[in-house]
Amino acid sequence: MKKAPTAKLWDLQTCKTNLDIARKALKDMPPETVAPTSPMIYPRNEVQLSQQNTLICFVTGFYPAPVNVSWTRNGEHVTQGTSINVPYPNKEGTFTQISRLAFVPQQGDIYSCRVQHPALSGLDTRMWTVEVQQPGVGPAVFCGLGLTLGLLGVAAGTFFLIKGNECR
Repeated sequence: MKKAPTAKLWDLQTCKTNLDIARKALKDMPPETVAPTSPMIYPRNEVQLSQQNTLICFVTGFYPAPVNVSWTRNGEHVTQGTSINVPYPNKEGTFTQISRLAFVPQQGDIYSCRVQHPALSGLDTRMWTVEVQQPGVGPAVFCGLGLTLGLLGVAAGTFFLIKGNECR
């Protein structure tokens, strides 16, 4: 059995000593934190009143993971129908998490996604309001008026055509 060269043992011992020193020096250092960008909140599908849908709260750019996400509807805390995925890493070393809320939209409801993270001094809240545009009467009136004018034009043209043939 061969013995390892003395120089390599010395290098290994130096490395272990330096590692112990570094661990002790960094022990009391607070970890660096990165606050998430302002959350984005949006519906999964096109919003239709009284039709099941999902609100998505997209939170990214934070370190360390995870974030804490909570939901409200019209100012009331909501837990039923919520979920959050496991944080997944971004290329630059931060994380992304997505929280979901199953909901049935009603006109005027106000939802909020609240994000809590050690790098934030408080809660970062993003609001979303249910606003479904009801079909207006404008297009129907415009179509009806156009049809009426068209029929009047055809009737006037027919009248003058008949009168013109009688004069010959």
